[in-house]
Amino acid sequence: MFLKNYWYVAAWDHELKREPLARTFLGEPVVMYRTEDGTPVAFADRCCHRRAPLSLGRVVGDNLQCGYHGLTFDPNGDCVAVPGQTTQPPGSKLQSFPVVERWQWIWIWMGDPAEADPAKIPNTYWNDHPEWTTVGGYLHMKCHYQLLVDNLLDLTHETFLHQKTIGNEHVANTPLAKVSRGNGDLAGLGALADASRDPDGVNATRWMLNIDPPPLYARAGGFEQPEDRVDRWQIIRFEPPSHVWLDVGVAEAGTGAPDGDRSQGVTHTVVDSITPETESTTHYFWTFPRNYRLDDKELDEFFAVGVHNTFLEDQEMLEGQQRNIDAEPGSLEVDINADAASIQARRVVTRLLEEEARRR
Repeated sequence: MFLKNYWYVAAWDHELKREPLARTFLGEPVVMYRTEDGTPVAFADRCCHRRAPLSLGRVVGDNLQCGYHGLTFDPNGDCVAVPGQTTQPPGSKLQSFPVVERWQWIWIWMGDPAEADPAKIPNTYWNDHPEWTTVGGYLHMKCHYQLLVDNLLDLTHETFLHQKTIGNEHVANTPLAKVSRGNGDLAGLGALADASRDPDGVNATRWMLNIDPPPLYARAGGFEQPEDRVDRWQIIRFEPPSHVWLDVGVAEAGTGAPDGDRSQGVTHTVVDSITPETESTTHYFWTFPRNYRLDDKELDEFFAVGVHNTFLEDQEMLEGQQRNIDAEPGSLEVDINADAASIQARRVVTRLLEEEARRR
């Protein structure tokens, strides 16, 4: 089951062209394309005639023509032409889906169109803000989307899975902790304690003080001498259905980062937009914005490769996890303290699924 009355990322803006693009969201096949003026369009990837995939057709003007028998549909999903006849058969309208282009992404609403308010699109402004620069990517993951949400809310796995990039022993050995005040672009999440829940999502905060930096941050922040010590933060925000933002970084130890002064370090946001494809596959869209050295192309390449390779390590682990779940669906799982935020997030989603079901 999936939450439908929410915005999901469907594609990068550069992926959507005049040619039909096929993707499945929440178990439903969808075809997308751009009209002549560049407006994004999305409707069911299933011709009303013989259920042929419309994504195998072609765009003609602003319309999409089925590649099997030539029925033609306008951007609203209305059948506007049938070869060999002048009238359109009853029931020939396709389900269309609201789409909005924002923050370098194409967003889609799979639920009730009447509730598709663009103001509800998650604010991922880092992707477009002039004071930030970003690298990003996409992974098709063969696992349930909640496994990826769990992964991002419990970062203790960095110690064991990502030792070459963002992990060292301090992450797993430092519990989620309170801080006196927050800072940065995640609306003061640092002021929140432990793993906490509010009506709109889940927050988790971890500070690691006076530690040696992990490899990726050592390179990014210039902390590459054996004696260099840093204060490191991980401030995480989950918002349903499946969006996660991480305010992460390091600063020279003892220079005031826990109190809000990050000037002696480097700050990143990790923007994770996770769109369920099926019950066992997921579209993973990510960006890695930074607010320093904005024109450094060499650093761009370093992060593009380093972050992508880090997420490939996650992909291998999560897909193996999904295979084990599929092999033994009822096998026992135990919870540990580090699961606090992911447990809270699952409870939020469960409650919202129940609420959606009652409204139907």
